[in-house]
Amino acid sequence: MALKIENIRKSYGDLKVLDGVSFEVREGEILCIVGESGCGKTTLLKIIAGIEKADSGKISIKDGRIGFVFQDVRLLPWKTVLGNIEFVLGSMGMDKSKAREMVKLVGLEGFEDYYPKHLSGGMQQRVGIARAIAIDPDLLLMDEPFANLDALTKERMQCELLRIIRGKTVIFVTHDIDEAVYLADRVVILSKRPAKVVDIIDIDLPKPRDRVSEKFLEYKRRIYDLL
Repeated sequence: MALKIENIRKSYGDLKVLDGVSFEVREGEILCIVGESGCGKTTLLKIIAGIEKADSGKISIKDGRIGFVFQDVRLLPWKTVLGNIEFVLGSMGMDKSKAREMVKLVGLEGFEDYYPKHLSGGMQQRVGIARAIAIDPDLLLMDEPFANLDALTKERMQCELLRIIRGKTVIFVTHDIDEAVYLADRVVILSKRPAKVVDIIDIDLPKPRDRVSEKFLEYKRRIYDLL
C-alpha cells in the first residue's frame, strides 16, 4: 500500500466540500478519481500533496517524493524546455544532466531550446509531466492534466502517458469517464459536493485498451450510472 486516506473532511466556511472520504492506493497502480466538476477532487489532491490541510481525518503515506502535474501547466516562460526541467532538478539538489533524459522520455527531442510560448498545449503538458517525473517521485499526482487539450491530442497524450509513467504510483483526477476507464487500474467515484466515495471499481482490461470494445463501454456505462 502506497497511501491510505481515512475519513477526510474539508469545509470552507459553510461550504462543505469533502465528507468522510476514504480509500487506499496500491503500489504501482494508476488510480483515477472521478466526479463532477466542483465536487472536491482537486481539493482532495491538494490535501494529499500537503498544499492544503484537512479539517479532520488521516492520511498515511510512505516517505518519499511527490510529483504534481497541474491542469494549467505553470511552466516558467523565460526558460526553455530543457531549462524548465533543469530548474526543478536544481531546486531539489539533483543532477541537472538528467533533464535531457526526461526530454527524450516525453518525446520532445529537438525542442530542448524552445520556449513555452512556442509550444502547443500538448507539448507544454509533456514538459509539465517531464518536470514531475524528473525527481523520480514515489507518488505522482495529476490534476486533469489533459482537460484543456483537443480530443485527438488528449487521446494521444493518454496513450503516451501510459508509456511514460509505467510502474509509477499515480493518482489521476478527471471528470472524463472515457479517460478514467482508459488509464486506470481502479476508479474511485465521488458523489456530488460534499463528496463521499460512492464506489471503487477495478478496471479488469489489458492495456492499451480498445475504447470501442463492449467491455470498455460497459465500464463507462457503469461509472456513468453511479455519478
